[in-house]
Amino acid sequence: IDAGKVDNTATTTGTPPVGADVSDDDTHTEPVPASPAIELLKSGSLFVGTDGIANPGDVIVYSFTVTNTGNVTLTNVTVSDPLVTVVGGPLASLAVGATDSTTFAGTYSLTQADIDAGKVDNIATTSGTAPDGTGVSDDDTHTEPVPASPAIELLKSGSLDLGVDGIATPGDVITYSFTVTNTGNVTLSGVTVS
Repeated sequence: IDAGKVDNTATTTGTPPVGADVSDDDTHTEPVPASPAIELLKSGSLFVGTDGIANPGDVIVYSFTVTNTGNVTLTNVTVSDPLVTVVGGPLASLAVGATDSTTFAGTYSLTQADIDAGKVDNIATTSGTAPDGTGVSDDDTHTEPVPASPAIELLKSGSLDLGVDGIATPGDVITYSFTVTNTGNVTLSGVTVS
């Protein structure tokens, strides 16, 4: 099947009533159609660190499973990903029906924009070459959820101005100040104090 054909020669021989045997050969080439195909399955796992909250710099670890779903051996099998640097490979050869889930891997560090979006969308591509030089490829998209942990903290302080007499009397003023801190992992908007 990898060769794309079967070459074969047959010979017929007969003995005449008089004289030497006679013979003839005939060669036949039967084409064997190639159906190269490849499949990629991409998965990811988010590691949020000891605090259990997604923060910038936390890492998504991606794994890539490549399967030869065609009927010919594939060579030079690679995986590429625009979001991460894929390590491992290329695979010199991937047999028909074979699956490889250990060669290729990649990591991605979260940004604040990813956390605000609540997910990281990404697509990867695997490709390989059939024996006749035909290239095959497959894409797989993975969405890794990034959990939001919104939180806000208010610190209120006050200062009483007793006036020139130094005694609290009606009309003396307390001036309050408010310190607002975003203690969560997502950007907050419309922040007010009442």
